[in-house]
Amino acid sequence: MLNTYSKFEDILRPDRNAVAKGAILKSEGDESHARLYVVEGWLAASKLLEDGEQQIIEFILPGETYDPTATDGKTSFLQIEALCDAVIVSIDKTAWARLLQEDPDLRKAEREREIAAQARQSERMLRLGQASAETRIAYVLIELCIRVSGRGTQCDGEFHVPINQRQLGEFTGLSSVHVCRTLRRLNRAGIIRTGDHMDILIEDLSALAELAQVDLAALRNGIAVGAA
Repeated sequence: MLNTYSKFEDILRPDRNAVAKGAILKSEGDESHARLYVVEGWLAASKLLEDGEQQIIEFILPGETYDPTATDGKTSFLQIEALCDAVIVSIDKTAWARLLQEDPDLRKAEREREIAAQARQSERMLRLGQASAETRIAYVLIELCIRVSGRGTQCDGEFHVPINQRQLGEFTGLSSVHVCRTLRRLNRAGIIRTGDHMDILIEDLSALAELAQVDLAALRNGIAVGAA
């Protein structure tokens, strides 16, 4: 998908905007008429309760697009936050529709991305509703490794996620304390190794997959764009 998007990155280059870590690009109810394309960095899409409790719905990675616009066509239905310093492009809906119409490869890539996103959400919802903390964390680490490592590549070695334990908890429905204890257990068991700033080394991928209750090949084919 990155190769597909590179076809029009030069066109979008003048519209690039640098945003700082922690910047709120959209709040729920804000005016929204465009799709966001991430050139660099990570974004988080989340929903908030009135008491301030937050659930992260999705991470948006480099080379991916996300449209926060609600069905009214005017407002954002969730919050978009920069998890680290990032570079984004806001693409007007009319311009985006034209790009899709003119480029069949882009249409195909976007359709694959939508299917992969639905598959990821299904996997996470299953574990949010039915699984233990270890299973939730194990699954998310594998999902993020697949997405960070590149579409269709083996998920092993060290990778970095620009999130803290609180944000990992908001993604998995767990408290920061629960996340910390779970990561510590996985470290002690020799399944992963975590460093500063969420550098993660998966040392026993088979054990992590068993904890996550996933078939690695099937999961990769389901959630990684271009994996087939």
